[in-house]
Amino acid sequence: MAHIVTVGVTRLSMIMPVEQFPLAFSPYRQAPWIRCAVVGGAYNVASAVVRLGDTPRLCTTVGSDEAGQVIRRTLERVGLAGRGVVTVPESAKTVILVEPDGHVARSGWTGGSADYPMERFIEQAMGAELAVIACNPFGEPFLKVAKDLLKLPVATDLHACKDCDDLSRQPWLECADVIFRSHEGLSCSPQEWVADVLRRYPGCCIAVVGRGDQGCVMGLRDGRLVEIPAVAPRPVCSTDGAGDALFAAFLHGWLASGEPVEALESAVIFAGWKVGAESAADGFLTEGELAALRCVYPVRARVGAWR
Repeated sequence: MAHIVTVGVTRLSMIMPVEQFPLAFSPYRQAPWIRCAVVGGAYNVASAVVRLGDTPRLCTTVGSDEAGQVIRRTLERVGLAGRGVVTVPESAKTVILVEPDGHVARSGWTGGSADYPMERFIEQAMGAELAVIACNPFGEPFLKVAKDLLKLPVATDLHACKDCDDLSRQPWLECADVIFRSHEGLSCSPQEWVADVLRRYPGCCIAVVGRGDQGCVMGLRDGRLVEIPAVAPRPVCSTDGAGDALFAAFLHGWLASGEPVEALESAVIFAGWKVGAESAADGFLTEGELAALRCVYPVRARVGAWR
């Protein structure tokens, strides 16, 4: 079991379906269903790896408001409550709209990391094998502490950022050992992006681009370029959290075996199963379930070179 410290915002979300984007104005919209769920990149990753058998410690803030009561009960239920969860006046919240094909749009409010005591993060990170730090203003203050003070390898998911010239992402690109991102927002091919990251940032050893139903592309420091097709073991319900699931399952497998190609093959199946669930933090497999599913859905990576 790996000890992973995860840092980021935890939100209470309201999720509802829509016919299509953009939405036409309507003073009243009848939805066939509306669901409430706890979400957030760090929470999603921690929820996934604890299901896989690792020991995550979540560093996040939760409000003392009514939304915070729901979030805290959820954290306790899934085994993520602890000293890393710090109380602030108001909880972060988000609204998630889901198209029939599972694509999502989000709108949310997020609190700042200024309310999080850095000594609490240091306490939670002692003995950790990896720090997973959210790529948003909340996560930025933790980067140098994890990398320079605690000497921890850092993993981050840039989500749908711009290219390597995106100045808002520079602190993460400069600190992270493992970098994931979505293909959305790319102005070049995924293969070109991973090669650019590995050339520009010598501290990065693994760069991955998730491509949704097209699979994913990974570049490794040793020069290998790995392409893996997507797997869909069950119908897609929502793509919300798919990238977090791919990221989390990869980190679990990589820390366990040290084999990044094998870890990404398993992560593709893990994420492919997860998108059949309704919310970002649901639908995670156990390690045994994932191993069984790999026997049914064999995945084969294609290995080339990015240099």
